[in-house]
Amino acid sequence: MRHPLGISTRLVVALAAIVLLAVAATIGFLSLSSIEHLAKGSATHTVLLDCEYEKFRQIMVRKNATAAIVEQTGMKLLEEKLEDLQLDTQQDDRPLLNAIRGQSKAEVQAVKRLRVSLDDPHIEADELMLRQRADIQNTSMEVITQSVAAAENLESYATTLRAAPSGKQTNVELSVSLEVRVTVPKAFTGRADREVQKSAEEGVQEQAKGLQRFVGEHAGKRFILPDLGG
Repeated sequence: MRHPLGISTRLVVALAAIVLLAVAATIGFLSLSSIEHLAKGSATHTVLLDCEYEKFRQIMVRKNATAAIVEQTGMKLLEEKLEDLQLDTQQDDRPLLNAIRGQSKAEVQAVKRLRVSLDDPHIEADELMLRQRADIQNTSMEVITQSVAAAENLESYATTLRAAPSGKQTNVELSVSLEVRVTVPKAFTGRADREVQKSAEEGVQEQAKGLQRFVGEHAGKRFILPDLGG
């Protein structure tokens, strides 16, 4: 049988097969060729601590919570430097006495610079610089920690802690977000996204465990004494 233009049907089929193979090969090559991809991950976790908010606030201010929590997320605190501290005692008519009693009503705002080491198979950098801003009020607390600049393939990293009283307990919301720049075959970008998302989810879970462990060590104490140099 011949094609209307005089070309045999067998030849038409062969040419079509060749074209399809060429297209498939091109698609395969494009999917396997490496590209630069920004993989993102974010996760949030809420935990209810068996500790009254006032006691929780004392623990966070007077003990070194930064090291205890950071080191639960695949990092190690190498350096901690206080850049700014503001203490508002206007709502406290006896600030010194209440501080001794553990009933301080002072509000605290602080900024710290942190240097941490990293231990994550998806991140090439060994160290990361962070800036931490803490706003600690009588009825709420917010601590935001963000990377100062990109470190190797880690484009950005941020964590947030928000706490508020919930009866005789403290409700804490933790969040982690990160962006990692990777070079992978185009077909594997989805896998890269999943791996970074997994890192974020594991990170926020470990933060929650670290916070529960840290608060649990001090919640039963009658007086929360400040750590020297903390």
